[in-house]
Amino acid sequence: MRRLPFLLCALTLLAAPASAPAAGPGTGGSTAPSFDGGVTYGQPLRKLRRAHHVSSRPVVREFTIAPGVLEAGRPATVAFRVDGRMRSVRVRIEFTSAGARAPVKRLRLGYRRTGRRHEYVWTPATGELPAGDYSVTLKAFDDVGHRLRRTARASGRARVTVQVPPPAPVASAGAFPVQGVYSFGGAEARFGADRDGHIHQGQDITAAEGTPLVAPAAATVTWVAYQAAGAGHYVVMRATDGRDLVFMHLMAGSVMVAKGAVLAAGAQFARVGNTGSSSGPHLHFEIWPDGWYSSPDSKPIDPLPQLQAWAATR
Repeated sequence: MRRLPFLLCALTLLAAPASAPAAGPGTGGSTAPSFDGGVTYGQPLRKLRRAHHVSSRPVVREFTIAPGVLEAGRPATVAFRVDGRMRSVRVRIEFTSAGARAPVKRLRLGYRRTGRRHEYVWTPATGELPAGDYSVTLKAFDDVGHRLRRTARASGRARVTVQVPPPAPVASAGAFPVQGVYSFGGAEARFGADRDGHIHQGQDITAAEGTPLVAPAAATVTWVAYQAAGAGHYVVMRATDGRDLVFMHLMAGSVMVAKGAVLAAGAQFARVGNTGSSSGPHLHFEIWPDGWYSSPDSKPIDPLPQLQAWAATR
């Protein structure tokens, strides 16, 4: 009977379930892991989210602009690639002159797909970028507001130089092509003005429909044609100085010459019209020093100085 209390104590200890000691301040232990695979309450979840947001920023992989020397009227090609978690990003290209803070020119390219190489061809208009050195920067933003993350290998920056070619020589001897009341119009009529998908390659001269048109200089007609969705009835002639002169939107039935015709300065060949893609009676006039589309390098020049010189002789 004396051993009964001892046996009861032993049985009580054996029946008690084993449990891990709870960790507490000063115990030196660690909290037991949860069995559902989750994290213990109080873990720094906010830090994990910040790290995720940094990794989701779009990254520039490629950015180039060629040629390195830009001229008005000559196209430049910008190539770029941006990678990111978003399917597309908003892209723009900024030109900033040396020593300046604010960009002189911004090209807004809209949304572009990530993970793909893109090319954008841009032709600067006359006076759009003054001569000098420029830094060119690629900017990209996703819909969450993340900006482009730049790397050492692809910074998204480049440098170009803008050159302004010397003005073409102006021949003052000759006849003004529009033989009647005329107007050179405003900025929208000038060479280099914005058009849908291109720039204006000539000078518009507003005049009444039917106003006579004459050859400004001695020339040979090299092309007579019609383009319904563009130039309308048009004539191209090569002057004796080697330049090609182009006359567009001529009045239907008014063209008096054919290909190969030789004209003296002041000889009438057509009348002002409103044919083709035209919003009113006018003459669209172009000058091509190296020939009208004679090669990929052949480009038109601003004809206004020459027109003003011819007008001064009236």
